Amino acid sequence: MDLKELPTRAFTRHPWEIARANFFLRVLGERITGRELSALDIGAGDGYFAERMVGTLPAVAHLTCFDPAYSETWLQARAAGEPRLSFTAQKPEGRYDIVIMLDVLEHIDDDQAGLREAASSFLRPRGHILLSVPASEWLYSHHDELLGHKRRYAPVRLRALANEAGLAIVDHGELFASLLIPRAAAKLVEMAGYKHPQQSPPGAARIETSLGTWNHGRRITGMVTAALSMDGACSRIASRMRLPFAGLSTWVLAQSR
Repeated sequence: MDLKELPTRAFTRHPWEIARANFFLRVLGERITGRELSALDIGAGDGYFAERMVGTLPAVAHLTCFDPAYSETWLQARAAGEPRLSFTAQKPEGRYDIVIMLDVLEHIDDDQAGLREAASSFLRPRGHILLSVPASEWLYSHHDELLGHKRRYAPVRLRALANEAGLAIVDHGELFASLLIPRAAAKLVEMAGYKHPQQSPPGAARIETSLGTWNHGRRITGMVTAALSMDGACSRIASRMRLPFAGLSTWVLAQSR
């Protein structure tokens, strides 16, 4: 979760975030081999995916969470946490076996330069980088503006960015096809002239989104998570078989040459 979306009160993790983590951990688990690997999560937010990753992939010996938005208070509060995790607001030094950039590129003005710099600065030779971005360019909406998104992506554009950064694509696909219809409906309502309540203006230090306001209890959370996980399983089959499959997100797993 982006730090801007993080509630100041206790909250229930949104099924979308749980299912997304489950999906990408499976993708990494299928492809990543080795021991004592180092990993870097760029734009790690509240560290949820990073925590899941060190708990799921024993090959990862240490994971660094890098987010320029971390405050000194945040860093101090996590200094004595999971020993395989560290947090920093400063650009890390050194190179890593795995670099994670989940929903990061859409925030960068020059995404091509940003990805090229990340790959050249942080990836070890033959290291892996996992990228995900919001898909379907025509769905760009007020919600994207609120989150600070500069754009959405066609899948071919993300793959082109990876190639232009000198990366070799290992795997790619789409995710959350089941969410396309509700998002499309919201976009059509917006195009019809509905004015969104300005609870938080774009660029605000703190914004309120569904990720931080989910409060439907354990049973409903589990049911929705299961449904989204089934969505992920179907999309994984489609990506393996290279079947046409649209989704609300598109992703690439690539390797440095």
